[in-house]
Amino acid sequence: MKKKLMAVLLAGMMVLAAGCGNKGKVSIGEYKGLALTSVSQADVDAEIATMLENMAEYVEVERAAADGDTVNINYTGLLNGEAFEGGTDDSETGFDLVLGSNRFIDGFEDGLIGAVAGEKRDLDLTFPENYTNADLAGKAVVFQVTVNAVKEKRVPEFNDELVAEKVPEYPTVETYTEALRENMNQTTYYEQVTEQLMASSEVQKYNEAEVLLRKERLIAEYTSYAEYYGSYYGLDTETAITYFLGFGSMEAFEEEMGKYAYEVEKNAMIIEEIAKIEGIEVSDDLYATEVAEMAEYYGYETAEEFEEANGKDNIVNSILSELVMDFIIDNAVITEAQ
Repeated sequence: MKKKLMAVLLAGMMVLAAGCGNKGKVSIGEYKGLALTSVSQADVDAEIATMLENMAEYVEVERAAADGDTVNINYTGLLNGEAFEGGTDDSETGFDLVLGSNRFIDGFEDGLIGAVAGEKRDLDLTFPENYTNADLAGKAVVFQVTVNAVKEKRVPEFNDELVAEKVPEYPTVETYTEALRENMNQTTYYEQVTEQLMASSEVQKYNEAEVLLRKERLIAEYTSYAEYYGSYYGLDTETAITYFLGFGSMEAFEEEMGKYAYEVEKNAMIIEEIAKIEGIEVSDDLYATEVAEMAEYYGYETAEEFEEANGKDNIVNSILSELVMDFIIDNAVITEAQ
């Protein structure tokens, strides 16, 4: 099984794994002969472009700043000649600002185009009338800006040398591109299969205890995610959840997790039912092989440590889910995207 697919499965299935012995009841739709569409060359090219963008370096240059460059700056915002709260960065490291990113109010970034390292500029600007800080909304201010450095974005060339360095298991552009296409296809097939099965299947009865357990696991999983990223900004749990996950309140977050729990349970019931119909099982040999691969991929020293950390039932169910999905894809009608 492919490492990327294992990552996709374990990201959700380890926490949301199907419960064996489910007492709910589901009527599944047709799962053989499903119509699937592969990714296009444009999709693959876009993924490669994103990868290259993520590898981009910002190199200091001795020229005037242009749109798209990054300028490292210190600045002080003055209202009626006095520095206002939140309007100053006088740190030793400065602030990296991409010109054209629209992170600052209108006129700030445009006012730095043409600046060179070491230059000081005063920017006469006006905060928008609807600015979130009422004390500054509609007010005329002056930003005193010092440009410490001008940095040019340099995106690496996609060639064999780069691929061999970054992805040594696929040492050429051709081998990497084909592996990427295959993984992207598997991911999109999984998404298409799930969407079709969820739409064509109907749950007559849920195991409410299992749904509640899934809700609790979802809340714990997403809370952990929000807390992890929130820790970098000194945010408390509730603020992190509303900021990173986009919920207006903890109540809204928990309500959404409750709804999502039913979707997760339905998907798990469908997978379990198809496995039962088709006689798909996880053999001891397959389990041992997959656990060893996953333990290595996720950085565990031994398969036993991985099993202890994630739970044997969860691992079995994630492997079973992939076996069922692969069975459905093998029996699908696949159209190559143009």
